[in-house]
Amino acid sequence: MWGSVKVRSINIRPRFSETDALGHINNTAVAVWFEAGRVEYIDDLLAEMHGGAPSWVMATQTLDYVAENFFGVDVRVDVAITKVGRSSFTVVCRMYQNDNLTVKASSVLVFVDKKTRKSSPLPDDMRALLESELDPDWL
Repeated sequence: MWGSVKVRSINIRPRFSETDALGHINNTAVAVWFEAGRVEYIDDLLAEMHGGAPSWVMATQTLDYVAENFFGVDVRVDVAITKVGRSSFTVVCRMYQNDNLTVKASSVLVFVDKKTRKSSPLPDDMRALLESELDPDWL
């Protein structure tokens, strides 16, 4: 369980297979690491609601590479919710290596009704929980 902090973190140990020809971590691995942090956070926060893990579709994802990540040094991924909309919410992730910011990411996730497969308003209890985690200044 993450606890009640608004910014949550996971640690990742880079694998040699995630490096590219220049010796730094490949951009595809970075996207997977952000997914790991985002999914763990959301699953832990919302998994017990509405009969299991809710259905989400990623509408937007942006990654801004600030500095290189290298093999042999663990990476920390911090995750926070920065916006809650009618049927979506925004998750921001930051990646650090040796406490230096290396990558920033932002993802907009849309709640989807599993039966209709269309976007649906966030249920009130889910919205309240997401809003309790809201950290709009953490961009």
